Amino acid sequence: MLLLLALTLTQAPLPQVGDTVWLVRTIAAPTGRTVRVAPWNPEGAVEALGPGLLVRRGDSIDVRYPAVGWIPGSHTVDVPGPVLISPDGTTDSLPATVITVTIASVLPRLPGDSLPPPQPEAGLVLRPIQTATPVLILLLLATLVLIPVHLWWRRRGRPLQPPAARPAAARAQAPVDAWIAAGEPRAVLASAAARLRESAARHPSTESAALLQRLEDALFGPGDAGVALSLAEQAFALASEYEGESAS
Repeated sequence: MLLLLALTLTQAPLPQVGDTVWLVRTIAAPTGRTVRVAPWNPEGAVEALGPGLLVRRGDSIDVRYPAVGWIPGSHTVDVPGPVLISPDGTTDSLPATVITVTIASVLPRLPGDSLPPPQPEAGLVLRPIQTATPVLILLLLATLVLIPVHLWWRRRGRPLQPPAARPAAARAQAPVDAWIAAGEPRAVLASAAARLRESAARHPSTESAALLQRLEDALFGPGDAGVALSLAEQAFALASEYEGESAS
């Protein structure tokens, strides 16, 4: 039985790199036989995108293979023939067919003289020489600014000293008469006890301890102005003695 072989290539006018191209082979529909697509896995500039398909057109059958081209130009590929299966189970394959696929480039075509000429080799990029001159200039400027400021600050003079403190005895004894006159003997006792306790902290003695005890007893006892004045005078006198020893 003669089989008519016809080869057609369905594609865009100029398929470009990456476009899908269908490779179609048309055969006469065989009588009493089943047609199956043969597997096809080409390698190279043209690759298959999937298995083949069969499309029946009246008394003919189209065997279609999806493919893609990765390199521009004309490429020849061997497309396998379909498999014919007889009712008794025997198989027969049609011979392969060579198909030429032309793939266009995705880049636009430009005349040769429109391309710019090659540029000359670039020169060496020289690194600047590292120097400490900027740092030295900054230090010099800082020195010229800080020296006048420092001299001006020193010419302001020394800070004023606080006035000399009066003796503790004078500070403590000054309001005694006023407190006694105002009827506040406990204020006199509290001031005398504080003065003596401060002085006796640096010169502890049995005399100061006994006098402090008497001051505290009188402070929390009846408010007798005569007793308060007598004890306060003793406490101030003893505190002044201790302070004179510390100053010498």
